[in-house]
Amino acid sequence: MFNRLTAASLLALAVAAPLEARELRVSSFEPAQGFYSAKILQPWIDEANAKLSKAAQLRLYPGSILGAPPAQAELVKKGVADIALVVPTYTPGLFPLTGVVELPGLVETGAMGADILNTLQEDGALDAEYADYKVIALFTTPAYRFFMTDAAVEEPAQLDGLKLRSPSKFGSELFEMAGASGVGIPAPQVYENLERGVVSGAAWVMDAYRTFRLDEVAPHISTTGFMAQPMSILMNRRSYDSLSEADRAVIDAMSGRATAGWIAGVVDATDAEIEAAFREGGKVTFTEPDAGQAALWQEAFAAAPELWIEEQPDPEAAQAALERAHEVAGH
Repeated sequence: MFNRLTAASLLALAVAAPLEARELRVSSFEPAQGFYSAKILQPWIDEANAKLSKAAQLRLYPGSILGAPPAQAELVKKGVADIALVVPTYTPGLFPLTGVVELPGLVETGAMGADILNTLQEDGALDAEYADYKVIALFTTPAYRFFMTDAAVEEPAQLDGLKLRSPSKFGSELFEMAGASGVGIPAPQVYENLERGVVSGAAWVMDAYRTFRLDEVAPHISTTGFMAQPMSILMNRRSYDSLSEADRAVIDAMSGRATAGWIAGVVDATDAEIEAAFREGGKVTFTEPDAGQAALWQEAFAAAPELWIEEQPDPEAAQAALERAHEVAGH
């Protein structure tokens, strides 16, 4: 009788007690002060937490605490992280059509990249590669620039024989078209490798340039419209499904094209702000190609679209995605 009463009492207490708050882990491979952690993820988390129930609150885990940059997609899929900032091209083959924005000259701004990826998602072209996730946002960087240690790059021939920090597998293949070699280097180690001369430059964006103090080792910036990198914020599907209907509605309202557009606006404004600050500082040189040099860059990467299509698991789908991307970009 005692055991029965005790069990009944415990059950009553459990029913009467409020649900224990569940912490939803948001993973970022950037440090807490990094651009995407501080300017994108944390503001999004703060706004979401104000609307989510106390049983489902988000917390940022920055600085690769939960796993290395290439592991972010897998962390979300396995539930180690509930949400993560993911660079799709860090895991070749997992998000194939998302990589269309890497083609040189296609994407100039984050706004254009977000428009392309969200259009492809709305068309259903990306359904297969994101089937395991709840997509919070798909967006891109602005077009990458070349950050060089010794001299500005004005023409592709100047890359011949150089080693450069590459943003992705396809980025390395683009370098090869210009006679350069791509080297995969984690973001926090780029400064050291530039300083030691392991690489002569890096293809990257202005927020990384400032975050990692690359002006100290690579003071020459060349704007060539090289390529953009796709970015995403993904949520574990089971984590999403386990939320209450009201909390799912909050996540839904803070996902999709509108959220991607907000992110793109922050990305593009920050890119312009950082560029202006470095131009004003006078210690960094900026080089933009003239019409003739721009034509040389286009010629150097003329084979890129065909190569990209050939490498995709479904070339026909890749061709359709590329055509749609050009349509959205107005080319």
